[in-house]
Amino acid sequence: MKRLYRLTRSEDINRVRQKGKTFVHKVVVVGVKPNQLGKNRIAVIAGRSLGGAVQRNLAKRRIRSAIQSLFVDLKLGYDIVIIARKLLLDTDYAELLTALRKLLSQAELMKVNQN
Repeated sequence: MKRLYRLTRSEDINRVRQKGKTFVHKVVVVGVKPNQLGKNRIAVIAGRSLGGAVQRNLAKRRIRSAIQSLFVDLKLGYDIVIIARKLLLDTDYAELLTALRKLLSQAELMKVNQN
């Protein structure tokens, strides 16, 4: 994912987590809040509950890869925070992709509503 589309400031991430809508799956949690930028910005978070640095970085890489394949199908103008959950490490890529697609559809962010 290009740096241009990353949500990096902690104030912005906290704003999405506190004031945005949250959608939960057993693998990931997605928080969404509209922005006035005309582009999407995405933050990927993996807490210490996932394990050590190797596990956290693996989880973040997997999420970034999955979201990159869905990026062209997203409506523009949103800040999105994706939080990895413990089960992500035991989930295959196809299930992660399905979970993200489902949550983004629930958030009405997909251009074409796919399940």
